[in-house]
Amino acid sequence: MQKRDILIVGQGLAGSLLALELEKRGKKVMILDNNPTVSSSKVAAGLYNPITGRKMVKTWLADELFPNLSNYYQALEKKMDARFHFSKTIYRPFNNIEEQNDWSLRTVELGYAPYIKSTFNHSMRIDQLLDPLGGFSVNDSGMVDVATLVSKCKKYFKTKELYTQCRMPSDALEMEEEKIKLGPFEAHQIIFCEGPMAVKNPLWSDLKFKLVKGEILDISCRLAIDYVVSKGIFMLPFKDYFRVGSTYDNQNQNEEPTDKGRRELLTRLSKLYKGNLEVLKHQAGLRPATFDRRPFVGFHAKHKNVGIFNGFGSKGVSLIPYFAMRLADHICFGKKIPFEVNPIR
Repeated sequence: MQKRDILIVGQGLAGSLLALELEKRGKKVMILDNNPTVSSSKVAAGLYNPITGRKMVKTWLADELFPNLSNYYQALEKKMDARFHFSKTIYRPFNNIEEQNDWSLRTVELGYAPYIKSTFNHSMRIDQLLDPLGGFSVNDSGMVDVATLVSKCKKYFKTKELYTQCRMPSDALEMEEEKIKLGPFEAHQIIFCEGPMAVKNPLWSDLKFKLVKGEILDISCRLAIDYVVSKGIFMLPFKDYFRVGSTYDNQNQNEEPTDKGRRELLTRLSKLYKGNLEVLKHQAGLRPATFDRRPFVGFHAKHKNVGIFNGFGSKGVSLIPYFAMRLADHICFGKKIPFEVNPIR
């Protein structure tokens, strides 16, 4: 029986960053991962943006999340000796005059100034880009190549003997008051970071997950920009192509790309870009979202040594580092976790 302080089930972005935070605080961890062929971490676009949504408002916890987010990922790049973080300006064209006027009022609201880089009341006149009314650009935004990050973390965990690839059903978990056992492992606690697979875990059957399918395209085109454009759809310059996404489907709970999704993406793209393009790749994934768009971070109501770290949806790149630190501080130092993310809420 191999003894650890904490077992972590799942090595996506959530499991990886939580394991690193716990290791940093001196905990002996072991990651148990079934290495799924398709996962939200492997197909995620990895964008982070402090001003989001149709109403163009500061995202939840923006002032806590974004000032140090770039530094967090840069430090992780140094630790992993890899490049996966890219600071990128996001340009958001206006949809109509009303939106343009509303934004001019928004710019004087308390707390927005740090995130606004520039505002344009006329087109930027970029060839083939459709922005007749101008728009605004955002600070503290960028993208993380999540697939590369997770891959580099796996290599690190293997080197440290902190990773095991296996399939262990949750009903094989033996729970006692002071310890838990799963397969050949014994630990004080176990944290489930399973992403969409959590809906099949009977321990969390009471939680109100709302899985969302998202589809993205990789395209080749001649748009000559190095920033992200976002208006109902994003165009993210990455390597020598653009990543375009994404759809939002909470009905079809599978990870297969669809003709419907492709048509939707291309139709929305036509309102932003008018040039020729070639579709290079079409992917889909399930985001582990929740009923109230707040993640599940904490421990089981009945089994006090069984935890969950999940439900980050499309904002995982910005939310996971913050809550990985919060959960690690709770486990190691007894610091409180906000009730709004408590799984028993």
